[in-house]
Amino acid sequence: MFSAGHPVWENHGMLPNFVLVGFMGCGKTTVGRRLASIAGHRFVDADDLIVKNQGKSISAIFAESGEEAFRQIEERIIRDLVGVAGIVLSTGGGAILREANRESLKKIGIIIWLDAEPDALFERAMRSGRRPLLQTDNPRQAFDTLLAARRSIYESLADLRFDSTGVDHDEVSRKVLDQAMRHQAHRP
Repeated sequence: MFSAGHPVWENHGMLPNFVLVGFMGCGKTTVGRRLASIAGHRFVDADDLIVKNQGKSISAIFAESGEEAFRQIEERIIRDLVGVAGIVLSTGGGAILREANRESLKKIGIIIWLDAEPDALFERAMRSGRRPLLQTDNPRQAFDTLLAARRSIYESLADLRFDSTGVDHDEVSRKVLDQAMRHQAHRP
């Protein structure tokens, strides 16, 4: 039923893992929780694992140790998920920046890029108030620069892309599951 070469999927008789990637504000956490529920998987948020592992918030890690230290922790957390079955993984927006993470994510499961119109992403990202990379004098400029730098990486990494602009998260979750299973059925 599932293709060879993906150890998480082989001989388990279950749905594949799902890896949600995308820019801040695209809905990875909300869609991920709903997708996990309908797929019968466990929801795993990489940022939550980092916070638990470090005993401090993402913002505190950035403030105290910097982005590079955060990315090293993130890489280790993601690598530790390779081989774990039955999960929907929500990654941080910048997890795709490191080649090691991209390789690990490919081993973890089918990669779903949640996207949205830039204005919608910006509005959602600012709503949370917890985005360390947007704590600048010009958050929109920082946002646009980061999005432009990451967009092609999301595109090249993803097995499937979904635009979540103005779409209900339940609907996105159902569409993700449906399209992922169609995609998986047609893998060589």
